Amino acid sequence: AGRAMMTETPGLGAMTLSMLRGEEGRQRAELERLVEWASGLERPDVVILSNVMLIGLVHELKAALGCPVLCTVQGEAPFLDALEPRYRDACWETLAERAQEVDGFLPVSRYTAELMGERMRVPADRMHVVWNGVDVETLCPDPSQRDPERPAIGFLARMCRDKGIHTLVEAFVRVREQHPNARLVAAGVVLAEDRPLLDELAKRLEATGCADAAEMLGPVSLEEKIRLLQRVDVFSVPATYGESFGLYLAEAWAAGLPVVQPRCGAFPELVEATGAGVLCEPDDPESLARGLSGLLADPVRREELGRAARTAATERFTTARMAEEVEAALERIVTPPPAGVPAG
Repeated sequence: AGRAMMTETPGLGAMTLSMLRGEEGRQRAELERLVEWASGLERPDVVILSNVMLIGLVHELKAALGCPVLCTVQGEAPFLDALEPRYRDACWETLAERAQEVDGFLPVSRYTAELMGERMRVPADRMHVVWNGVDVETLCPDPSQRDPERPAIGFLARMCRDKGIHTLVEAFVRVREQHPNARLVAAGVVLAEDRPLLDELAKRLEATGCADAAEMLGPVSLEEKIRLLQRVDVFSVPATYGESFGLYLAEAWAAGLPVVQPRCGAFPELVEATGAGVLCEPDDPESLARGLSGLLADPVRREELGRAARTAATERFTTARMAEEVEAALERIVTPPPAGVPAG
């Protein structure tokens, strides 16, 4: 595992198409084994598949179990769009055909619901948006861990180009021109293919005199992640590939942190709904730097947004709230309204 690398998406077209085709794909024997096993269980009220890449299982599972089948929806579009064109188009068409058999979808944001609903040709009433939840109490704020004389910008995601770590470093260099005491604390998974980029960023920080003010930590434990969130003042993961949610935002808000995020993907929806951050232009270090500098220069506003962040986390991003909304969606699907009564 230490030598593992991410799979190269463009080379997975044939396998992806085969999976989406289900009983018509090359994995038919494994699908039959799954259905045989599931048929021996107590009949479920509903089956939930963890993402739409497993949609090829739906036809056979419904036939064998006689119950509704749902899929969560969370970030499949960027993967499918990165396939070779000949497979990309076939996969999207197959996905749209198979989606008609699915009884409902659980997308993690309105952005994802609208994007995938259009591309899978699924009507809005079969999309039941449920925002992600986190352990809010574990991630509680601790202002005593922050240094008011040396405010810090936090990053917590895979340390790669897709998540925008290079954009954040460039923004940080600009922030330091106005806030010489500012710091950067970045952590997250680092795979072998990420190291050349991180080496470049280390040289950039060294050349600009920012190296001593930047902690590029790499992977961290849960305890270290909590401490990181408690000792930074502002948070940003400037990903621009069309993030379906961004669980790191819910974690940052649970820690009472305002965020600065690009105006793309699900970020506008979440920031506007919570009032716990500001938006900047995508892939724009200058715009990101302005957002970060503005918050670092205004501790009163920073505290106001931090309070809004914690309130939003406790009210809208708990695991309990997530479970309740999933249950409510299942009730609507498993027990549809009487004829003539619109779905809720």
